[in-house]
Amino acid sequence: MKHTLALALLALTPAAHAQDYRIDHLEPTSWWVGMQNQQLQLLVHGKQIADLTPSLNWPGVKITAVKRSANPNYLFLDLHIAPGTKPGQLDLQFKRGAKTVHYPYQLQARAAHSAQRVGFNSSDVIYQLMPDRYANAIPSNDNAPDMSEQADRAAGSGRHGGDIAGIATHLDYIAAMGYTQVWPTPLLESNMPLSYHGYASTNHYRVDPRYGSNEDYRQLVAQARSKGLGVIQDVV
Repeated sequence: MKHTLALALLALTPAAHAQDYRIDHLEPTSWWVGMQNQQLQLLVHGKQIADLTPSLNWPGVKITAVKRSANPNYLFLDLHIAPGTKPGQLDLQFKRGAKTVHYPYQLQARAAHSAQRVGFNSSDVIYQLMPDRYANAIPSNDNAPDMSEQADRAAGSGRHGGDIAGIATHLDYIAAMGYTQVWPTPLLESNMPLSYHGYASTNHYRVDPRYGSNEDYRQLVAQARSKGLGVIQDVV
């Protein structure tokens, strides 16, 4: 009798049969229309997200395949983005019964002439630098509260505080020496011990706050271009 009553009460408890579905992470975080390759795969991460059925409604974009793995917290969506698709924010929906999770996904317009962008080659003279050891223009960003390792200039293997602003202040100097490309070691978030070199990335979509912000990086690239310098992005 007690066992039957316990089961009945459990069935009436919303938490017992209603999963709090949410999307914790989706990548790539955005994409572009007008790409030569019209296929795009999205990785979706969230607790039991594989229980849900995805859908979208955007002219020119359709889901061609939904793939699940042994881990129910991941879902993979194959999209086809047709030529002529307009940029904008589409609404990805994930449904199960009466539950719907919405995720705004940005399709961006490509920059003019981006398909003709030239990378680096054997004609370039490349200046490689390690940002943390190069120049510290903004000491106030040497530490970040959400990073496990804080600055320690007394330690040979510690972080010394160099940043993106420090690189920017030396672009004229680099260009005057005849270099055509600047190659910083990775600037992405590296929330690990002994992280000064940058080769322990923990987030491929965020510049390490001890170097600056994503916008600081964009501005660095724009400044470098204005001086005839390219910037090589080092990625693990």
